[in-house]
Amino acid sequence: MPDTVNQLAMYQPKAVYDRLFEAAWQTVRCFAKDPKHLGAKAGMIAILHTWGQQLSLHPHLHCIVPGGGLAKNGNWRTAKSKGKFLFPVKAMSKVFRAKYVKALKSRIEPEKELIDQLFQKEWVVYAKRPFGHPKAVLEYLGRYTHKVAISNHRILDINQKQTTFSYKDYRQGAQKQEMSLDNLEFIRRFSMHYLSRASGSYPED
Repeated sequence: MPDTVNQLAMYQPKAVYDRLFEAAWQTVRCFAKDPKHLGAKAGMIAILHTWGQQLSLHPHLHCIVPGGGLAKNGNWRTAKSKGKFLFPVKAMSKVFRAKYVKALKSRIEPEKELIDQLFQKEWVVYAKRPFGHPKAVLEYLGRYTHKVAISNHRILDINQKQTTFSYKDYRQGAQKQEMSLDNLEFIRRFSMHYLSRASGSYPED
C-alpha cells in the first residue's frame, strides 16, 4: 500500500490490515472468475508484512496463487498465461486500489482528503513468474512465515547510544548499505511491527 495510509495503520491497524487481506483476495477472485483470464475459482495464501528494509512502516502482503483454478464442472483449469504472469499486473493494481478503498470505507469513515490522495497515487501489484517446483514454494513460504522485522545477522553494532544495521537499498539495485539509529528510534521502529490479532477470515465465494 502507499505510505499515504501509514498513519491510519498506526492507529487503526486491524481495520487497515483486515481490509488489505480482503481486497487482495477479492482482486484475485475477480480476475480468476473472468473467462478472459481464467474462468475458474482460484485460491490464495497470503502473509502480512509491515516493514521495509529500514524498519519503516511498509504494509504489504506476500501472496501465493495457484497457476489455475477449479472450473464449474470441478475439473482443474490451467492458467492461460503460458508460464508468464497469471493476470495483467497493471489492471490488477487499479482493481486492487478500488477494492481496498471500498473495503476501508465499509469499515471506517476515512476523511475525503485521504481517499482522494489514495486515488491520486499509482498502486503497485508486484508479480513474480511461476515457481519451478513445489520445493521452491516451500522455500518462499519459509522465508516469510517465520520472520521478524530484522534478523540478528543484520545488526552490526550496538552501543549505549546507537544501533547500526545493514539493509538493501532496492532503489540502488539492492546494494547493501548501513544505517545507524539512536537506540530509542531503533526501538520505536521495531515496535511498530508488533501486531495485535489483526487477521480476519473471509468467505470463499
